[in-house]
This record gives sequence, C-alpha cells and structure tokens, in this order.
Amino acid sequence: MPFELAAAHFQLTVRCNLNCTFCGQSRGMAGAAADEISVGEWLDYAAQLRNITSTPPTLTLWGGEPMLYEKFNELAEKLHSAGHPLHTVTNATGIEGSADTLNRCFENIFISLDGMKAEHDAVRGKGVFDKVISNISLLRERVGKLTFLCTVSDANVRKIPELLPQMAQLGCDEIVLQQLMYLTRSEIEEYRKFSKEVFLVDYPELTGWQRDDDTSYRNLLNEMLSEIEGKKYAVPVCFTPHAYWFSPDAEPCRKSEKRIHIRHDGEVGFCTDYFGFSAGNVRLSPLCDILSSEQAHLFHEAVKQHKLPLCRHCPWRLQ
Repeated sequence: MPFELAAAHFQLTVRCNLNCTFCGQSRGMAGAAADEISVGEWLDYAAQLRNITSTPPTLTLWGGEPMLYEKFNELAEKLHSAGHPLHTVTNATGIEGSADTLNRCFENIFISLDGMKAEHDAVRGKGVFDKVISNISLLRERVGKLTFLCTVSDANVRKIPELLPQMAQLGCDEIVLQQLMYLTRSEIEEYRKFSKEVFLVDYPELTGWQRDDDTSYRNLLNEMLSEIEGKKYAVPVCFTPHAYWFSPDAEPCRKSEKRIHIRHDGEVGFCTDYFGFSAGNVRLSPLCDILSSEQAHLFHEAVKQHKLPLCRHCPWRLQ
C-alpha cells in the first residue's frame, strides 16, 4: 500500500552565510560540508519516494542556505528531469550561479525578505538587501512562482503596513507574512520531558526558542493585522498565524502524515522546525521501513493526541 505523502523536504546543508537575529536554526543545528549527503544519495531517496507514493511528492530543497550546497544545480537538474516538482527556500544572496536552474526547474522559489533596505539589513546584515534585489532581477525568466517569506519580528512588525506596498513592487508573485514562534520555559520543559520519556531523546537546543512574555509583540502584531485587513496590494498577501498555550485546542496537525523531512545527516522526521525527534536514518534503513517504524507511529499518535506542546504554536499545521 503506498504512502500518501504530499511533500518532502531535503535539507541539503545546515551551513548559512548569514546570522539572522531571530533564527533558531543556528542554535539547534550544526554541521559541515564534509558531512553532507551526496547527489547520488539524494537521487536514491527521491527514487525511493517515487516507489512508495502514488504521486511524486513536491520536493523542497532548503537548509541552512541551500545555495551553499556545492552541487545544488546538478541535483536540482536531475530531480527535475526525473519529474519531481521542486520548491526551494533561499536568502537569495548567492543565487547568481543558479539562476538558470532556478528559472527552469522550480515551481516555487521562496525568498526571505523582511522589508525594505533598513528593515531587512537590520535583521540579516549590512548590504544584504541590495544583494537580494540585484539577484531577484536574475529570476525574471522563471517558469514558476516567486514568493517572499517575510518574517514578522520585533524589528519590522510596526512597519509592515507601510512596507507591503513597496515590497509588492519588487517582482514577486506573492508575499507570506510569517509570525515568529516563541515557547515559554514551561512548554520547553514539558516537551523535553515527554520526548525523553516517549522518544528516548532530549532536545536541549530548544531553549533557543524561549520567550516567556511576548505580549508587546502580539499587541503590535494585532495592530498591524488590523491595519492591513481588507487592503489590496499588487500581489496577494497572506498571513500565517499560530496559537498559544491559552488558546483552545485546535485540530491536530494535518501535515505530519503527509510530509517527511530528511535532514542533512540522513535523519528523518516529520517537522521542519524541530530536530529533537528522528524516526530513523535513511542512510541506514529504507524510507518505507522508517515510515512504518514504531518510532514513526509514536510520533503520529503523539500529534493526534495533542501531546506535543510545540505543535500548539505551529503556523503551518492547519494549512
């Protein structure tokens, strides 16, 4: 019986050339180019996915910064030739050598853009905005969509209403406003306790997401949303909210049984944001065995039963 997977995330690398102020990845992941999965291995995992699914899932190539993966173009070209729908998520500072591949092979190119020059550079570093805008001009011949992922942080939340009209003129097809996820100390402790008892692993790096009181951020966020509600822009704008510990329980995640995430070291999970769990390593076991494993079953049951406090915050779970 085939697995009904709609998407797979291939984390090509955890290396990144930026050090964004709000990013939790640098606190929770570490790795080097020497540890990364080869093109041949990725192609094998993609072939395994085709063999165990009724329809080829969309493959998202990301990182870290995926353009730092030395053979990004070769991998993307071969996956595209094999008929895999492709997406990628990039900070767009290093796409010059991959523009042709991005234009021809990708259904959606997601670029991180947190505002105009002042706002973007305040988060990602001096000169980054100008580099990104210059590189976006290389994607005019694309066959797919270009989506701006705008992380709404303390640095730009007040200015989003005035920034959106300007960002919408920069050559994208859509803008997605992404709310930051913060976890309280008690939520982190609750998850770590559950993870150690049920999954038999800890996740101390999760403390990088801790913020016990984000009231001021949420108040500003709500003001921003009220101001932009109902307004029309040159391109569609959507917002991805998340719940809080004091929110009523919603339906369990609709995504976890429809996608997998293969990390840079071969570990397989079902969520792109948290790395404290693995259902197995694809370098050691076939994907079909991993997806049918007891560890995978434990994770899916935990999600269904609302046992994972992290899932309360996820902006993607109901999409």
